[in-house]
Amino acid sequence: MFTQILWWTANFAEVLLLARSVQGKFFRSYPTFYFYLASVLIVSLLRFAVFTLFKKYRGAVRIANALLLCILAAVILNIVAGALSGSVWPPGETMAALERDMRALQSVLLFVIIGLLAYYKVPIGRNLIGIVVGYSFYVAASVMSLGFGSLPGFGSRPGWRSILPIAYLATLSIWCFALWSYHANPEPGPDSKIERDYKYLSEQTKRILSRARSYLKMGGQL
Repeated sequence: MFTQILWWTANFAEVLLLARSVQGKFFRSYPTFYFYLASVLIVSLLRFAVFTLFKKYRGAVRIANALLLCILAAVILNIVAGALSGSVWPPGETMAALERDMRALQSVLLFVIIGLLAYYKVPIGRNLIGIVVGYSFYVAASVMSLGFGSLPGFGSRPGWRSILPIAYLATLSIWCFALWSYHANPEPGPDSKIERDYKYLSEQTKRILSRARSYLKMGGQL
């Protein structure tokens, strides 16, 4: 029951965010973010619709069960083949480790982005700050949940499965607060450090390409 309340509340918050962006006409300012949010909402509602439809139609349930049995058989055959060849492949642990590693990679990339913003003193508005803070919080919660969930005694606890839904709902709350109205990012100064570094890197790249073209024209003799 508690999980369903979290799920419906998260869906309502996503609809609220999307509706507010359309009403305020600022969804075009962050198209990737709102596309991600809409995709999550659509997939979540489609899952609910499919689950409800399968409950009403027995034939669909039997077809789904047959497909799941085929997938399960394929997984078992893969595990048996791996065991016979001398390599053990535990699917659950592998998928959990893969998801944990992907979340860890996302956290590293977020730290790099935040570090670059701080180093170059890039002026950012309230909207972008809210997006970064909310997503950073969710990624950190995911990494911690997957890390502790793989330890003995944690993953089997009933309340442990509610950690990520609660973290996602908290993330949506941050986004609702930060994205309720549009705040444009301040324009960077003409002599900003990032512009100077970009011009330097561009000039160095052009110089290297020019030398490479000259090298090819001269038949490899500089």
